[in-house]
Amino acid sequence: MRRFAFFALILAGAVAVSAASAREPRARARATPPETHELLQAEKDGLVAVKYIHNDSRSAQIVVTNRSDRPLTLRLPEVFAGVPVLAQMGGPAGFAGAGVGGSPQTTGGAAPAGAGMGIGGAPGGGMFSVPPEKTRVVKVTTVCLEHGKPEPSPLRSYKLVELDSYSDDPRLEQLMQSIGKGEVSQKVAQAAAWHIANGLTWEQLAAEKIDHAGGVPDEPFFTPAELQAAFQVVEIVAKRAEAAGSTRATSGSGR
Repeated sequence: MRRFAFFALILAGAVAVSAASAREPRARARATPPETHELLQAEKDGLVAVKYIHNDSRSAQIVVTNRSDRPLTLRLPEVFAGVPVLAQMGGPAGFAGAGVGGSPQTTGGAAPAGAGMGIGGAPGGGMFSVPPEKTRVVKVTTVCLEHGKPEPSPLRSYKLVELDSYSDDPRLEQLMQSIGKGEVSQKVAQAAAWHIANGLTWEQLAAEKIDHAGGVPDEPFFTPAELQAAFQVVEIVAKRAEAAGSTRATSGSGR
């Protein structure tokens, strides 16, 4: 009886180990962290569907749907822009901006904007997770990149793209990074963006007005303090762009 009990104890232990081993892969599966992907690459790979919806020239929503059967952690591009999916209102596709306070151009067109990483609610510095077959909305702050275009609208279709597919000006890239880090306000960044991307002088920016109907006097679009701050921001991002260019050149030379 003792020998039988001894062997029964061994057998019970073996069954327990076997059961634990059978449960271990499931436990590991549950503990497996979500895959991490760059958002635009994940879209190209068919893992996610991405919609870029402008509220106006100052803000937009990035709507991401996980098409896969597994959770995904996604990383926004460090800087990005939105471009019209199709030419609309007679205007060419591929331009950017929505000129608030500027005179509309005869070409018309819904004008998208550029944005910095993680503005307006992208948690974790531009990182966010989407469960399987679920949708996540990320709010971002935007600025106009082409003065004089009509205000963007949620009724028009836009596509999220890398900023360098629209502009290769390194100052603009640095400006967008500053927005993403929360270093500048949207209004100050807008003045700097129009100066950098569209060549508006500080005098022209000071002359921008918000038109009011019903005989209400117009008001300046930018305050003197905002323009002064924008002037300083342009100087800062120009120096950062120059430093970044020197760093890339040094790295490329193999030194």
